[in-house]
Amino acid sequence: MLIKRFGFAKSTEGEISTPTLLITGKDIKFEERKFIFRDRNIEVEINYPPSIEQREIKIGENIYLIPNISTLLKNTRELVDYTINIRRRLGFDKLFYAPGIPPHLIPIFFYLGYDIFDNSREMLDNYSLIGKVNDGEREFSSLIMRETIRAFNKGRLRELVESIADNKAKEILRHLDLEYYEEQEKFWPIWNKELNAITLDSLFRPDVRRWMQRLMERYEKPKYARYLLFLPCSAKKPYSISKSHREMKRYIKSTMHEVILTSPLALVPRELEAFYPAQNYDIPVVGHWYEEEKKMIRDMVVWYLEKFSYDGIISYLPESMRFLEDVFKEYGVEAIWGNDLEKLGRVTRKIDYHVSRVEVLKDNIESLATYQFGIPWDLRDARIKGRYPRIEVWMKNTRLFGYNIEKGMLTLTEKSSQILLSKGKYVVRIDDFYPEGDVFAAGILDASSEIREGDEVVIAHGNELRAWGTARMCSYDMVHQKRGKAIKVRGKLKH
Repeated sequence: MLIKRFGFAKSTEGEISTPTLLITGKDIKFEERKFIFRDRNIEVEINYPPSIEQREIKIGENIYLIPNISTLLKNTRELVDYTINIRRRLGFDKLFYAPGIPPHLIPIFFYLGYDIFDNSREMLDNYSLIGKVNDGEREFSSLIMRETIRAFNKGRLRELVESIADNKAKEILRHLDLEYYEEQEKFWPIWNKELNAITLDSLFRPDVRRWMQRLMERYEKPKYARYLLFLPCSAKKPYSISKSHREMKRYIKSTMHEVILTSPLALVPRELEAFYPAQNYDIPVVGHWYEEEKKMIRDMVVWYLEKFSYDGIISYLPESMRFLEDVFKEYGVEAIWGNDLEKLGRVTRKIDYHVSRVEVLKDNIESLATYQFGIPWDLRDARIKGRYPRIEVWMKNTRLFGYNIEKGMLTLTEKSSQILLSKGKYVVRIDDFYPEGDVFAAGILDASSEIREGDEVVIAHGNELRAWGTARMCSYDMVHQKRGKAIKVRGKLKH
């Protein structure tokens, strides 16, 4: 049974709980050319070390030994392609056993989607995090396995993988990022507690790329947005509660649509600043921008200015971001470099454009809803109850949305669920029953392909609304898993 997934990496319970490390001589044995797996004789003859000629070998109901790992490690591109192709053929829910890999590669193999490992390589050689050592106790595999599981449970497996100083690990990660973004992304939760962008590889994380891709595909600027103001990021998130942004706010004398420029997300409209990963990321700050970061930000700024028109554009950015100067000149941006707050006040005062806070908030919520659900919303007649961020959105006398402060996401109600159902977005279709509690995978017939773990979803039988709640699986797992909680139900219709 699937317990948790983060990209291709997953934890399960069942015939064998994973991820797990098998101990040579106890859990696995190699006797002549026979293989004993957890006291069971595997009838297929297995070479050890395995040879490239052997295909995957079924050694349990849902367990496959992948026998040619050591050989494929000589060409990491082939290793990644081979692994993904087997997954496509056998399914992303099966358990893959990678025998005999160097222990310091356990994190990247788990990230790649392998579930079961052993310490057989350590029985042949002693290893540290950076390779073979001459002496020492043979416990390194267990240490790495524990750290890998701990990182996974805390949502920081990607950070662990990025930090491994090994060429093979880097090659596997980069080929995955460059060639298999779409397949990784569908298994990547929509929300995580934190995102630490610790290396340049963080620019290509699935959740970072998804942020930029969804901006380009889904984002629409708020209706009030006639004047644009580019601002720098802040260490504290969301930006609006930081000391620097609260100080800048005092000097902004007109209603400006604020867009924050940052790495690794490139561009964050103010109304999306609480949506993952905008309020969850952290990055080392040394006052220097790498060329990859510069290109990413420049490309996104050009895209934004090409797509959206404004009556006037101002930037208030540090000197270190002058790499945008030529772009700003081309698009007529009035640039303020450095920390001249007085000038920011003078320039924005001349604009003399003012929209009420209520209208700004309503338009911002409309823009957020469009981004979150991928369909346009019209909230001109809506009312916002409460004080941000503890707000509710009402349409006439019906509650349309709640708001999750921690995740920066709108939460569904019966009314908004009906609207999404009519559009066929974020819909999970179940068998003919009325949920009394949470919905499990066994009762699901189909699910919209855009659903990710953590998304707000609609639960329906045919075209009849039955309930709504938060996804605990992505759409692929909802359809392919036979056990496990798929949706945490928050609201339901009575039979």
